[in-house]
Amino acid sequence: MSGGYSRDFLRTRLELPSPAATTVLLDYTHFSVRFRVARKLAAIVGVNINGKELVPLAREGSWHLDDRIRQEQQAGPDLYKNNAFDRGHLVRRLDPVWGDAATAKKANQDTFSYTNAAPQIDDFNQGKELWVGLEDHVLGHADAYDAKLSVFTGPVFLEDDPL
Repeated sequence: MSGGYSRDFLRTRLELPSPAATTVLLDYTHFSVRFRVARKLAAIVGVNINGKELVPLAREGSWHLDDRIRQEQQAGPDLYKNNAFDRGHLVRRLDPVWGDAATAKKANQDTFSYTNAAPQIDDFNQGKELWVGLEDHVLGHADAYDAKLSVFTGPVFLEDDPL
């Protein structure tokens, strides 16, 4: 199993960026989250993608809180009720799903942690010409060329955001 994002995954060392804000580092299978407890959301995430070892897994998994962070310090299911927000995976579900079958399955489930989610307007999150289109392009490149990639994503915060 992976210990999270690896800075030595590529030929050139690539550190997971560390924002100025205080964060907690959470390692998952092939990815890591720098989580901002003060905002109840990730500040940034980093994932290693291995196109040569991708495992085709059907979408299965349920969203869950991470027991390493207190429940009240995470933006859980209530944030996404009765509004136009999707639970947007920061690390896309398919990106860390590589390696042997057990590791791929664990990575898939890890992506459903609320610490790896950010509110995204549903049309933006699901739009083939927008977010999912970009995700498809990146993963398609890794798959087509058996490429190793490292990808960083994170939400955009304004000073007056309610979270």
